[in-house]
Amino acid sequence: MMIEIPEKGRVGTLISQSVKHSFGDFSGQINDSENLMIITRLSPRRLIRHIDLNEVDFRWLSVEESVHSIDPSLEHVNHLVNSTILQNKGLIWIDGLEYLADRQGFDAVHSFVRNIVDSAGNTQWKIIIAIEIGTFNEIEVAQIVREAAQIKVIVENNESEVELTENNNDMPDIDETKKVKKIKVTGLKLLTKISREGFSQKTLRERIMQWRNMNLDVSILEPALNFQDQDDAYKLYSEVEELVRIAVELDTRLDILKDRGETAKAYAYRYRIRQLTGLDEISRVVDTLLSD
Repeated sequence: MMIEIPEKGRVGTLISQSVKHSFGDFSGQINDSENLMIITRLSPRRLIRHIDLNEVDFRWLSVEESVHSIDPSLEHVNHLVNSTILQNKGLIWIDGLEYLADRQGFDAVHSFVRNIVDSAGNTQWKIIIAIEIGTFNEIEVAQIVREAAQIKVIVENNESEVELTENNNDMPDIDETKKVKKIKVTGLKLLTKISREGFSQKTLRERIMQWRNMNLDVSILEPALNFQDQDDAYKLYSEVEELVRIAVELDTRLDILKDRGETAKAYAYRYRIRQLTGLDEISRVVDTLLSD
């Protein structure tokens, strides 16, 4: 898939089924000589597969303490973007707006998009805002795209190239994309825990694949495949197993949240819990929403 990078001084909205897959495509189009800033909810473990984090200005939207983290607030992101584009030239990738919307509301996100569009206009910088289908409702997406036009995407196959844009007839309508998203994100289930006696490199590899098929980011567990000490490997597996258990329980509670009309928030949280980060925070927020 080829992403049409915006012109200098422009901000574009990239809408896709998967932000992490879109970032993988985006990383293959990066010019090594160009200044690049990444502001994302994707974890460093995920990004390092696609890009050398030492070569870019990378900021992780997370409350976790990290050398790469930035406080997940629109004010901090806005200040960072505006101070960056004052000089030089380059490209900025931003995702995680659904996370910021959960924290501060959509109106604040809409104002943020409008602000960076205005700020970028007289600069040499290009900005991509990446949004995953289902994390905002149809009206909210339309408001974002009204400020920052939707980016064209070329999907390559063996016979032809198909151009996807907001108005392209080949692109599925909102109802259909929501159906696809629903099928994709409601497959979490508890698996029988591997006993210490049954634990081996083979069973660990199989379990990692099972979790990946649920779209869980279990990259934190992958180093255990190379551990010499199997006790250490099993300890790490058990820690991740507990995170998955919490994620499955949260996923079930999100069904209740969706039934109460909070569809957009349910989709956004489903994406986040599959990253297996910030689960305690999400649990507190969901508890509050369900108690209202």
